[in-house]
Amino acid sequence: MPVRLLAWFLLPFEALLSCVGSASAAELTLVSFRYSDAAPVVHLRLEGEIRADDGERVQEAFVQLARCSGTACNNNFGGPRAVVSLASPGGSYSAGVKLADFFRDNTIATVVEAGDTCVSACAMAFLGGSSFWPTGGIGTFVDRTIEPGARVGFHSPYFTEDTAVAAVRSGQLGQLLELTRLAIADIVKNLTRYSVSQHVLDRIISMGPEGFYEIDTPAALFAIRAQLPSFDPALLEIPFEDQILNVCSRLAALHYEQPLSLLDATLLQDTNNGRTPEGDRIRLYDLADRPLNVAGCGVPHDKQTGPLDTMSLYRLVSDGEIFEPLLSFHSSKDGGWSALGYRGGRATDAFIKLGPLNHVLMAPDEKLNDLPPAVTAEIETAKGRIADPALPSHSRPWPAETLFATPWSRSYLGAGLTIVEQTGPAQLFEELAEQAEGTSILYSQDKPGILVRSGEDTENGTSYYWLALRSGNRTATIRLEAPVLAAGLTDAQKSLMSLVACSTDFEEVHLGCFK
Repeated sequence: MPVRLLAWFLLPFEALLSCVGSASAAELTLVSFRYSDAAPVVHLRLEGEIRADDGERVQEAFVQLARCSGTACNNNFGGPRAVVSLASPGGSYSAGVKLADFFRDNTIATVVEAGDTCVSACAMAFLGGSSFWPTGGIGTFVDRTIEPGARVGFHSPYFTEDTAVAAVRSGQLGQLLELTRLAIADIVKNLTRYSVSQHVLDRIISMGPEGFYEIDTPAALFAIRAQLPSFDPALLEIPFEDQILNVCSRLAALHYEQPLSLLDATLLQDTNNGRTPEGDRIRLYDLADRPLNVAGCGVPHDKQTGPLDTMSLYRLVSDGEIFEPLLSFHSSKDGGWSALGYRGGRATDAFIKLGPLNHVLMAPDEKLNDLPPAVTAEIETAKGRIADPALPSHSRPWPAETLFATPWSRSYLGAGLTIVEQTGPAQLFEELAEQAEGTSILYSQDKPGILVRSGEDTENGTSYYWLALRSGNRTATIRLEAPVLAAGLTDAQKSLMSLVACSTDFEEVHLGCFK
């Protein structure tokens, strides 16, 4: 049995340190150039055990794989630069921290998708998920998402019994104990740096090799500043009074800096009419506290039904009926900004999101895996995933290596070109044309069911050839990205571009050169 010594530190005998069992080394692969409607950017997948040198190796792979052109290539217009989906049993803590820092520094969003597991060092890397917004003083903000059906967990890695015995035999027990102390401090520092609530730090660092702090409830999402994917909050079918209670409990937890727990429902049975200093009428749900501190949670009079999208924690200021907000909740279901208790300051410390903060409406102890099937269906639809997907066929083989394949996408590397095929709804057809805007378009073709764009992105020093084929309400896109401008393309690269264009068919839609 492993000895439960809390340390993920690099030791002279690091070869004996183990956080996971035998697993393949982590590999970063290209999935597609479009993750979802909300984030139409490069989608990469990190899968396998995170080894000590993976912090640097993954960064190098990112530079090679994330070559792109157009608006999907950067986040100057807001959003992440790329999305990385994570699936790993853990591994090197120090590499996990380096990956988190890399994701944060490069505003790369992280997601753990349904059916995938991300624990230990992987969960640490997940915390770095971030996006960027260029206006409003927001800058870099947290963008880390957990889908229903995913498993994410934190624990303190440990030394095996063999490691402890080796430390004693080599006379390094004192060093082991000292580094254990420093390791605990380092774990707490990094979890705090990535805005994990202090109210769960003790639970995380006390977990042994068989235990994990699972992110499987809205309360756990709240504790690590993670989010659910965006979907219509009406699909949750939560009674309005329950939403009042659930949102108010979050606001109270933030105000009092206490762990999140359900408020006593009886505290919300007494209500009063009131007004804000601006004269807006509110319905105030009383809390048992001093009126000059917290009077209650208020909702605008015209927002008494449907999904709750605005609420504030109020205090009494004068005349027994004028109340001013202390902390507020706003949720947007149309892709706008949502926030919970945001006081300004660093957005990486705050609950803010583009899209609805649905988990705030839910009971803290509800299981994320128990969400209605309609929620999962809408999440999949937002990724552009269609039922019975069919990727294009090729009349001739391509001299390219297949990197990754799903029912909706295939990625390749060949002659120094990055190639991605993707199938989805008809909207992908027009979207491809929009993404070419802002680049130097050298060639274009628009015919019924066919769109071609070829050009350069001089800012990034890349060139591209894009093809979209539409059949009814379904579209296939093929994107070829080159790491050089058009003048620098080799004969082999030009030949592969021509082969891809003239050998691709999607449900009997193809270019005139098809053969």
